[in-house]
Amino acid sequence: TALPILGTQMILEYMERWNELLGEEKYEAAAIHAANSPKGVLRNSETFLAFKNVKQVSGGEKSPLLIYCEILLSTVTHRSTRPSKADSVECVKCALDHGKLELVAHWLANDVLECCVSMGAIIEEYAVAAGQQRDAGDEQRLAYSLAVTSYMRCGADKQAAICMCKQGRLYGMVAFARDTGSFKSEDYIGVLEAVPELEVGLVLVGASLVGVYRVLQVLESDRKGFLKALGSREDLIDIIRKDGWTSSSDWTKIVIACEEENVWEEGINIVACELVNRVLFDN
Repeated sequence: TALPILGTQMILEYMERWNELLGEEKYEAAAIHAANSPKGVLRNSETFLAFKNVKQVSGGEKSPLLIYCEILLSTVTHRSTRPSKADSVECVKCALDHGKLELVAHWLANDVLECCVSMGAIIEEYAVAAGQQRDAGDEQRLAYSLAVTSYMRCGADKQAAICMCKQGRLYGMVAFARDTGSFKSEDYIGVLEAVPELEVGLVLVGASLVGVYRVLQVLESDRKGFLKALGSREDLIDIIRKDGWTSSSDWTKIVIACEEENVWEEGINIVACELVNRVLFDN
């Protein structure tokens, strides 16, 4: 029993020394001490909270919490020593709060974070905010790419697809979604509902992943644009032939929508192609 008692005593002394370093405002030393603690006793959420509660230092000095995040993640040697999902999110949030997107990129490249949906969402929010800044295009593109990476690593395929659409990688999204083998038509509709843009709808229809009428319903605010683009496509007969979701009554509604939107020429083309499809391909 002496050995376990001795071990416990050493751990207690180690923790006391960490408290002393923190109290003396020796934040880097305290961070190193915590990150290398025996059995990882200080690699936990309580330590994050302690560094987070330190009053922000002045004079442009680095945040104590950011110091700890960097040191903690530099000690990750394999998957078992990664911080928990919650603590990984704290690391990412801290880096982004200080505008250190390159740190997040470094951590993801080195696979030292435990990815989760909330992490991807935080990075995606950063990307949206970056898009509102002047001359921040590269920053936004990188942030979206990192959000996609985070979503993919935790198996959040739908969120990854949505993020890729926001990034403008529409054909890349289609290729990714097909590769997963898990996307159904309604999943693609969910992506369109999250990013209700004309180009997204046209790509999904062109790839025969969704029904034309469902896309028209989602793009209600841009019906005219969608109908004009659809009705002028050279591959319209092929799109109609592969559309197993839009019924005959739905096609009638589509033609009526063309009339309501004064899209006459494209409407006539849709009617003609739908008729040819029924004559040639319907049994």
